[in-house]
Amino acid sequence: MSRGAGQDSYERDRFQIVTQHDPDEIIALDAGLGFQRTPGTVISHIFTQRGRATEEKQHLYRTLADRLGEADVDGKDLFISYFENGPDGWSFADGRAQYVEGDLPVPGR
Repeated sequence: MSRGAGQDSYERDRFQIVTQHDPDEIIALDAGLGFQRTPGTVISHIFTQRGRATEEKQHLYRTLADRLGEADVDGKDLFISYFENGPDGWSFADGRAQYVEGDLPVPGR
């Protein structure tokens, strides 16, 4: 078994950057959909391995909107960017591609 494989690797497979900006530092227009965002805009940029179906992504978007709605974030204030790449698009340290080199199991394989 490769180093990092197993249940523990999933528990440690989380990387987040949280930043806060003044409203005048965020430009997140409606892309022509006809609504206005408030100063409470939340932008979520998700980086992940490719391979999830469109339905799974849509479920993620709805779940994120629902959960943030519980924290009084209006759905119109949520902007999500979902970016997929493959095993060769990740380096966790030391300038090495750990998925490619076999140090980590490739998710979904």
